[in-house]
Amino acid sequence: MYKQITTALLGICTYGAVMAQSTTPNTIIDGWDVLMKKCEQKNPNFRADLYEQNKQIEQKADAYMQTNTANKTTAVKEVPIVFHIVLNQSQINQLGGTSGIAERIQSQIDVLNKDFNAANTDSFLIPTAFKPLYGNMGIKFSLAHKAPDGSYSPGYEIITTTKSGFDIQSGTAGTGYYCSDAKFTSSGGADAWDTKKYINVWILSITPMGVGGVGTPPPYPAYGGTSMFPWNEQGIAISYMAFGKRTNGSQFFPLQAAIAGRTLVHEMGHFFNLFHPFGMSTMDNKTCTDDDGVTDTPLESAPTQSICPSFPLLDTCSKTFPGVMYMNHMDYSADTCRTMFSKGQAARVNVELASGGYRDQLGSDPGLIYWWSSSIENVAANNEVSVYPNPATNACTINCNDVVAKRIDIINNLGQVVHTIIPAANETILHADLGNLAKGVYIIKCTFAETTTTTKLMHY
Repeated sequence: MYKQITTALLGICTYGAVMAQSTTPNTIIDGWDVLMKKCEQKNPNFRADLYEQNKQIEQKADAYMQTNTANKTTAVKEVPIVFHIVLNQSQINQLGGTSGIAERIQSQIDVLNKDFNAANTDSFLIPTAFKPLYGNMGIKFSLAHKAPDGSYSPGYEIITTTKSGFDIQSGTAGTGYYCSDAKFTSSGGADAWDTKKYINVWILSITPMGVGGVGTPPPYPAYGGTSMFPWNEQGIAISYMAFGKRTNGSQFFPLQAAIAGRTLVHEMGHFFNLFHPFGMSTMDNKTCTDDDGVTDTPLESAPTQSICPSFPLLDTCSKTFPGVMYMNHMDYSADTCRTMFSKGQAARVNVELASGGYRDQLGSDPGLIYWWSSSIENVAANNEVSVYPNPATNACTINCNDVVAKRIDIINNLGQVVHTIIPAANETILHADLGNLAKGVYIIKCTFAETTTTTKLMHY
């Protein structure tokens, strides 16, 4: 049952408190708490409105769980995600440059897909008492390979900014909070792609130090609707210090509680309207009357802030075994010991993805992910670049007609770059070895100083 939100709501969360805590190296602060404080300031009836809103969502989630169980629905919903990397050159270098960023993006996608599909290999750490509640969201996150203008995209863009960071609660563009400056090109950031069809993630330096990220919830009326969370600012901001999963000890990860890629997992939960297990009272739920609106997550008096507690963890709201679900992705424990969403949380997320939900357009256009799959046969050869022989067998020649390309990418029908050639100075005729590529249809994408051309290649 739903436990009513009370006057304890957001009682002690202040921006100053966030800044004070951010100096603790093993504590990651969630910008969500700041957002909820803003909601309360804007809407005098926030508590009551939020209670009614969550009661309705919980009813829909319970109905979803019953229907899903009865029909044994296992379909996976695939959604496009794009990363906007907005960092200065020094910060880009800390991540290992463009190749290091690409590696982190791939590791981050892997973590998202495992955690949102109950496929994480560390699920064996879930205590036996909670294992029956282990929930599968059934969401596959795929890099968006089609940009809003119809051009090919690797699923991310790197914007070199002159700014040292973006403040979570102070900005000059848009709403002026949750790092809004990073979401507009005009203020040194990157404009969002259609936020109803893409999940936009901004990777940046967030101030104050120690804030791991902030995900905007759907623009429900209780939150202030589109005036508080307008569509062109919907998405997630993640600190570059907590981005991706550490795969080797030399990688830059100063926030030791955020080395497993689960800062984005947590904020993605907020993006789909999940709360913390301790409810909306941010740091203090000692009266145990605040809640997250999910049936199967135990009440919790305060966030779990130790690195990885011992099971069972009991508190004043869950005094008896099995206690607090500290291993839940929406708690505050270190991401190396956060290993599960609950079935109730999975149902709540799927309410947002279902018809009529605020995220129901995500995945509505698979062409945003598999750019070439539906249109590859219609790609015409461009006169500026010729490829021969075509069809080819084990190799081909790419003639750029006396123009030096910056790079040449060979792209498969899933929109994945499978081979890249960087021409030498004055090199306009290049040899491409196709011996390691599967037979099929490919796109040759040539990037020049001021334009990009594409040509279809048949490899048999």
